[in-house]
Amino acid sequence: MTHSVGANQEEGSPDPRDASAAVTKAGWVGVVVNRSSGKGSGPRLVERLADALGDYQLGAKIAWTPAERKAMVARADGDPSCRCLVVVGGDGTVSALVNEKLSVPLTVLRAGTENLAAQHFELRGNPRWLAHTIATGKAVPVDLGRANGRRFILMTGFGFDGDVVTRHHDMRTSRTGAIRTTHRAAYVEPILRSSLSYRFPEITARIEDAGAEETLVGTTVFVFNLPRYALGLPFAPDASQDDGFLDLVVFRDPGPLRALFYLWKVVLGTHLDHPGVYHRRVRRVNLTASGTVPVQLDGDPAGYLLPTAATNARGTAPSTNDATAETTRDRWTIEAVPGAVQVLVAETPASGVDGVALASERGFR
Repeated sequence: MTHSVGANQEEGSPDPRDASAAVTKAGWVGVVVNRSSGKGSGPRLVERLADALGDYQLGAKIAWTPAERKAMVARADGDPSCRCLVVVGGDGTVSALVNEKLSVPLTVLRAGTENLAAQHFELRGNPRWLAHTIATGKAVPVDLGRANGRRFILMTGFGFDGDVVTRHHDMRTSRTGAIRTTHRAAYVEPILRSSLSYRFPEITARIEDAGAEETLVGTTVFVFNLPRYALGLPFAPDASQDDGFLDLVVFRDPGPLRALFYLWKVVLGTHLDHPGVYHRRVRRVNLTASGTVPVQLDGDPAGYLLPTAATNARGTAPSTNDATAETTRDRWTIEAVPGAVQVLVAETPASGVDGVALASERGFR
């Protein structure tokens, strides 16, 4: 098959005529798709990615549903000819994949609203560029966070932030349960509603690291694994992907005006110097609260932190038969999981992050 650069090669893409030298052993790539990401462009991106992978002797197998995704992860983990798994979607789809506890590398074709994980690893929304990266790239070890058993790659938020995310999710969910596509402006209404109605209950964060125990109290709590947040806001600018720690940020004072003040400090990059903001690097922290606190993980609603008084005599959440029992209870334990995943990145990303040559890891010699 021949390709003319003008017709088939996208601007900024590697020349597919050089592809034969990149991979010397045929294999396959699993593609996990969120149909609603990128204003519904997922299927078109998949088609273009599959065509580009063919130039590198790599076949594409597609997973469109959660059940297909789970089956693909199980197949890939036992098959050395699987090069990697690709997320075609946003951060929510990346989060869903890392919760399958895959052992093969993953990478991302940007197709979501924020694409924070893809931005951090300098991954693009160009299928031909990503195909070249899959064929020639390297695997970087990455820590994850774990909150009450559920993994996250970016961050988790408790309080005002969790309330906004939960309201936004409810607004984009139809009566049939379908999730509509979204955009940044869609957050304006939930932010206004949260500002008018959220009560800012007190949250207690107990750090359990041996020799560094501490108790911090505030009304909004974040735990970051990667430094990026929506709109590029630098809540934890020095968070590292592979240091074995999570970055705990606690905002002390309640109220929507105080929340806006803290946000302004974040925009300026001076919030960590403010006496009402606490920052610690932690391996494990326990959270309790005086009232019901909404929770978000990687930008999606993840249940609630319940007040202690809401538990029964045995100390567990009252609705233990509910599907959200694991993430709706009176105590949340958040801990770092060092080196839990590998992310496939370009051989020479602009940041110069070191990685492991992928060919030696997945049988491509």
